Amino acid sequence: MSAETHLSEMEEELAQAVASEDYETAAWLRDQIELVRREVRVIGPPGDAPQAAYYMRRH
Repeated sequence: MSAETHLSEMEEELAQAVASEDYETAAWLRDQIELVRREVRVIGPPGDAPQAAYYMRRH
């Protein structure tokens, strides 16, 4: 399963949790979604990281 598919499923679950006023689950899902998004940014394609872009501009 790709990260995008996993994120989409978790976002749907988050919407359902909010709609059913299950805020504890919604908060947990929100945090998990943020973790996956961070991991995707860290593992992204080479040269895609902000640090690489900054370094390339400076040198």
